[in-house]
Amino acid sequence: MVNVMICESGGRLLSKVPLFNSTISRRIQYMPEDLNDQLTEEMKRKEFGLQQHEATDSNKDAHLICYTRFMDGDKIVEDLLFCKEYEDLFEILDTLMCENNLDWTKCVGVCTDDGCSIFGCYGVLQALVRSKVLNALWIHCIIYREALASKHSSPPLNLVLESVLKVVNFIRTRSQKARFFKNNCEDMRSEHTSFCCTTVARNGSPMGMY
Repeated sequence: MVNVMICESGGRLLSKVPLFNSTISRRIQYMPEDLNDQLTEEMKRKEFGLQQHEATDSNKDAHLICYTRFMDGDKIVEDLLFCKEYEDLFEILDTLMCENNLDWTKCVGVCTDDGCSIFGCYGVLQALVRSKVLNALWIHCIIYREALASKHSSPPLNLVLESVLKVVNFIRTRSQKARFFKNNCEDMRSEHTSFCCTTVARNGSPMGMY
């Protein structure tokens, strides 16, 4: 394409770029695997919280995004655990826990959005997770609770919350936008740089999640 659109010399220069070099390809593959291993090793040693969020990409395909948070000394560590195509929610979580030898009993809190398939009490994710860890604190994202409560009681407030939800979902489902948002918050010296609600661990430590 470069030969046709630009010139043959440009094509020859571009062909020298080692895009298909096996060593580079292996390193690209090893990097996310190593990051995942580091994160799961930390989770094995600590109590952690999970947060699930149902989102759609630009092709309108549904995905399940899962974040984790845990305490590292006095510091709250938060990271993206996975983003996978929307299938059996509990099977995705349980497979992840088994593959990485994570202990369900160390999960002290779960936060979800407003999807009925996510937070339902009977036969869906909440019931299945509680079959693994009965005492996990279950939290429903406060923004969605406010949106549901204001839908009929306060239409003007509902319009505001709908706009807030659109902004939140737009930023959270796009990694580049999330980085820009964080950088803007840091430039403004804001105390917070991401969207979160908070729960607590069994020992009273904050286990806030998005």
